[in-house]
Amino acid sequence: LAPVPVNATSTETASRDDGIREQALSWQRFRIERGDSLSTLFGQAGLDDRAMYRVLNGEGKPDQLARLRIGREIEFGFDDSGDLAMVVLHNSRTTKLKAVRQDDGFHTHEEMRDPEVELAYASGEIQTSYILAANRAGLSTKVRNKLSRIFGWRVDFSRDLRKGDRFGVLYEKQYLDGEMIGHGRILAATFTNRGETYSAALYTDADGNSDYYTPEGESLRKAFLRTPLQYQRISSHFDMNRRHPMLNRVRPHEGTDFAASPGTPVKASGEGRVTYVGRDGGYGKTVRIDHGNEITTVYSHLRSYKRGIRRGQTVQQGDAIGYVGMSGLATGPHLHYEYRVSGQPRNPLHVNLPDADPIPEDRMAQFRAQTNPRLAQLSEEDKSFQIALAEE
Repeated sequence: LAPVPVNATSTETASRDDGIREQALSWQRFRIERGDSLSTLFGQAGLDDRAMYRVLNGEGKPDQLARLRIGREIEFGFDDSGDLAMVVLHNSRTTKLKAVRQDDGFHTHEEMRDPEVELAYASGEIQTSYILAANRAGLSTKVRNKLSRIFGWRVDFSRDLRKGDRFGVLYEKQYLDGEMIGHGRILAATFTNRGETYSAALYTDADGNSDYYTPEGESLRKAFLRTPLQYQRISSHFDMNRRHPMLNRVRPHEGTDFAASPGTPVKASGEGRVTYVGRDGGYGKTVRIDHGNEITTVYSHLRSYKRGIRRGQTVQQGDAIGYVGMSGLATGPHLHYEYRVSGQPRNPLHVNLPDADPIPEDRMAQFRAQTNPRLAQLSEEDKSFQIALAEE
């Protein structure tokens, strides 16, 4: 389909800062539709492929101009002589690619516009469900899901929630030109479940790594995911006396089977080193990971592996390593997941998982300086949440 002009006339002029100099240009703007290519868009603007190649053979990041997304906009700026002077591809409300003509050809660079950030507070009490309580509190789906992930290590949001449970959250709202365009980070939050209150604050270290911690600097995260995929049901539990459904004899089931749709991503449950990628008898396509401290995990009956996954590779918690299938001895698509300590199988659903590392003692002063103000502001917003701050 041909691109749809958006306020596009050859006489439209605007004064824009191209990052090197400011100049008045005539602009044509098009919305990218299904089937569009960079060549067809250049043609719609009255330009031939030679003009496109001059842009694509320039300096910087010209290859990224070809990564078109339906619904985005592209603009072509012309100087007083009618020659192409600039191409602008709008990737989002806050990012765009600009190819600017200079003396030695076109230079393409990315420009990012930082949104204005306002802090917002919301709280709610569960009456029937967490989703309804979050909706009543005005939380977006993004903030609601993030909040449940933060406390998901302490609270089972599928089974443990009760009427009267409460939450409070201090988070960011993002604005451009006075219009709210989205939500940013959760800075601090609390969740009360069955009378016990958990508190969390976002901390970003000197290397730019961010995570959520208690006011005392303990990680809210576990070193391992309890379930390494989004599953539909547990099709077979850990059972050392299970009768195998295909072999019809008692054979220990040393892991948990999670039924899921074929192709569902399977994640590494913890940081570690891949020790095996390949077929393993009745296990089918399998990945094994050594996490240190004599802990290993096994992921079997995969349909395929994540591209690039290989033996010796280091993976982080949550990295995709493969996709659900039914290779090997399997009666349906599922993941067979094992958690082993010193080679001995443990029930993945009930084994005590180690905590992620706390804040090191030599970084506690920096941690308190960053998180105490956020926790104090959260506590000030709702007097029912009294948070004990770590001492300075």
